[in-house]
Amino acid sequence: MPLQSIKNGIVIGSVILLGTLLLACSTTQEQDVEWPEITSENKPWTRWWWMGSTVNEQDLTERMEQYAAANIGGLEITPIYGVYGYEDQFINFLSPTWMDRLEYTLAEGDSLGLGIDMATGTGWPFGGPWIEQNHASKRLYFNTYEITGGSTVNQQISYVQEPYLSSVGNTVYELHGFLRAEGEQPKGTAEQPLRNPESDPIEISEIEQPISANENLQALALSQVRFEQELPLAALMAYSGDGEVLDISDQVDENGNLEWDAPAGSWTLYAVFDGWHGKIVERAAPGGEGFVIDHFSGEALQHYLADI
Repeated sequence: MPLQSIKNGIVIGSVILLGTLLLACSTTQEQDVEWPEITSENKPWTRWWWMGSTVNEQDLTERMEQYAAANIGGLEITPIYGVYGYEDQFINFLSPTWMDRLEYTLAEGDSLGLGIDMATGTGWPFGGPWIEQNHASKRLYFNTYEITGGSTVNQQISYVQEPYLSSVGNTVYELHGFLRAEGEQPKGTAEQPLRNPESDPIEISEIEQPISANENLQALALSQVRFEQELPLAALMAYSGDGEVLDISDQVDENGNLEWDAPAGSWTLYAVFDGWHGKIVERAAPGGEGFVIDHFSGEALQHYLADI
């Protein structure tokens, strides 16, 4: 009896479910389905790299007509590094000529039904020649000092930032494996590839301050730069062997001299210094080369956006 009841329950449930589905299908077929209006926002968009911003009105129109014919909804412009050999056609980012090209693109996009968007800058991460060191990305350094208390402590508190340079030109090596050209025979090994002979390595001593003072930044392709310099003290904290913690930053004068009447006992001093990270906008468009912003600073972001 219980088994028969379960079977009957299944049969009855299946009939009810089938009837519901048939009713739903019948109702759907009787209704007129209206497809929403197709706008540029409904269509796929694509990123549009302006290599060296070597754009002109004729080519812009031709390319945009091709995008529109392919049913692309819009384009996100990203000004980026230029192509070797075309330097004479480079247009500096945000220059009057560059702005004219952008306005032309906006007008053409409107006439073709193409949406036009733009990355908030050139290359990556965001930054540029108008970013001074106070708004640039930072890096913290520290020194420790072991102090015996019970008397006045006189100690020089300082940190000299070591110079550092990284550039695309300094990291171009022979290609190996499936990456090498057909028939090419590299002279080095995959573990120790030789530097590309057409890539002239540069030294930090060859880089001038500020970065914008250097000629042909596109060819240098800098990615990180730190100059040798003494860094400002951000904080000096003292920790005793008994667990006492003191902020003695105000005991250090402008020349980095600490004069502190240290309580008795053993003390470890931790000095934190405000240094450079030195990150440069990678693959920046001509005219967009410079330091990357401090992403933790609202003031730095507002300063950056005000000039875009």
